[in-house]
Amino acid sequence: MVSILHKIITLEEAWQIDKPIYIDMRSPSEFANGHIPDALNIPLFTDEERADVGTTYHSIGPEEAKQSGLAIVSTKLPDIVNQVRTLYKTGHTVIVYCWRGGMRSKSVVSVLELMGIEAFQLFGGYKAYRKYVLEALANFPLKPEIVVLCGSTGVGKTSLLEILEKKSIPVINLEKLANHRGSAFGQVGLGKPQTAQNFDAVLLHELERLNSRDYIIVECESKRIGNVYLPDVLYQAMQKGKKILAYADIEIRISRLISEYTGLLDSNNEAILTCIQSLSKRLGNKKTSKLLDDFVSGHIREVVYNLLVDYYDPLYGYEKANPNYFDFQVNANNLDQAATKIDEYLSK
Repeated sequence: MVSILHKIITLEEAWQIDKPIYIDMRSPSEFANGHIPDALNIPLFTDEERADVGTTYHSIGPEEAKQSGLAIVSTKLPDIVNQVRTLYKTGHTVIVYCWRGGMRSKSVVSVLELMGIEAFQLFGGYKAYRKYVLEALANFPLKPEIVVLCGSTGVGKTSLLEILEKKSIPVINLEKLANHRGSAFGQVGLGKPQTAQNFDAVLLHELERLNSRDYIIVECESKRIGNVYLPDVLYQAMQKGKKILAYADIEIRISRLISEYTGLLDSNNEAILTCIQSLSKRLGNKKTSKLLDDFVSGHIREVVYNLLVDYYDPLYGYEKANPNYFDFQVNANNLDQAATKIDEYLSK
């Protein structure tokens, strides 16, 4: 049990608490780059204010930087205290952290204590948590067998994972965690890609949550998804695990891809054109030019067909793969029926 008199708490102690709530005092950009899952960002400084204080520290000195920071923070403290008090009244244990468990979190915990709000300062801050995540992923004792769902672009693998997850089948949707579709057009319409720090943290949480299951289903991926990388322990397990091949008629695949990007075309035309242009080294200038012309002319179905036939299918090779390589194959023209058959296979 953690002593209420001890206001500095380690990660190991924090995990023993039933209802912790993590308050991240860092600036918005620091928080966005990486944070403890489900933490709330109540920043002491905006990004601009943090930069100004840092400039003062390096150009004038630490004492002047502290004075500058104090002047900024003093006007914000009442609102910060009120926000934390509201969370505290819900019965949660408040755990405050900054980058290294230094001045920002220490000062806030001190103020909260003066205002009658019990709070803990996380020892080592986010830096300690990030170190823990990297070490945990590198040495993760993965117990379930990894079952890999394979199939050509547009076959509906992500939709199948979502249906299977609703059936309470253990699934990790890696592309969702990475906020990237894992293809040349993977970032179109999705906003900013996930950072490596946040991807690693959420993936570790999912692995820990499902580690008592017999198997986990994931989509076939390369080691890199967008700008994040799978840990070796998971990627190696994917190479050794069972393989399920989902296949579908090309017209159905085209329709699914068009449906997926419906609503994204008008607002992401430039991004899509840039993605098409990036394929010129593989497709050649002639085919790339035709794709660009067809897209501008609104011949979207023809664009998708040619992308599948000329680029994606030859790249991944599922259309001509040896069927003996796969442990199970399923027709995915009807996704619900395909999910049921996969469920039946896994149950056996």
